[in-house]
Amino acid sequence: MAQYRMKLRLPLNRCIGTGLTSLAAGLTREAAEALAGMADDPVEAVHRARVALKRARSALRLLEKAGAAWAIMPRYRLTELGGRMSAAREAAVAAALAGKLTRRLTGRQREVARLLAARAGRFVPPDGEQIRQALLEESAALGSAPMPAVSPAHLRQLLRRSLDRADRRHQAAMRHPALESLHEWRKAVIILRDHTAFAASRWPLGAGAAYPVLVRLARQLGGNGDLALLGRRLPQLRVPRALAVARRRLVARLEEQRRMAALSALIRWLKLEGRLTRLLAEPKV
Repeated sequence: MAQYRMKLRLPLNRCIGTGLTSLAAGLTREAAEALAGMADDPVEAVHRARVALKRARSALRLLEKAGAAWAIMPRYRLTELGGRMSAAREAAVAAALAGKLTRRLTGRQREVARLLAARAGRFVPPDGEQIRQALLEESAALGSAPMPAVSPAHLRQLLRRSLDRADRRHQAAMRHPALESLHEWRKAVIILRDHTAFAASRWPLGAGAAYPVLVRLARQLGGNGDLALLGRRLPQLRVPRALAVARRRLVARLEEQRRMAALSALIRWLKLEGRLTRLLAEPKV
């Protein structure tokens, strides 16, 4: 299993704005380095690169909120580069999930899962070298970007804004628990998770305590996203007439699991939100 080398916490020997800019540059460089391993394990290389890019974009988003308008365009460019790897990653995830279903199910539903695994889509590696070069250029540009002034009190305010954003997305998902609203909530939780990771060294009693809570919630929401991915692909799967009923039942089974997982996550946030609010309202940073 490949290891992530970049530490997410802000270094204590630098000012906060400099640390955030350095994190964004370093995480972008880590994404580029991950793609250098395409020849050995393209699936893992793409996964590592996309994770590093998401974290780099979280750092840039925090810089934006701190008043660094220049961070907007690099974040958009990193989003575009990550998007060029999305289809390949989705195909790999769908194949792996269908394989797990095959081992868990029995009877005709198992046959449907086998067909889904066989037709989930071949992993087609993106043009890793072209993306890698673009990421190296972005990393170099970020390394020379102006450093915004961010005080510890300002950092606390920015984290509260990230928490408020996640809570608004949660309320929207509670009102209409559809796939899109749950996906938007998950993104907001991941951004908040990353922001607390960045700030944990400066604020261990607040951000440092909130981070592991958010890690578990983001993982739970990721499982919900996996079920949604299979739920989107199954109705499009062509099966023999003898398996049509089994496919419909499997779709209903996965949708029920997804709804229950989503409900569990939504309820969990209701229990966690008060705790997170107290942690991120800690008077001392």
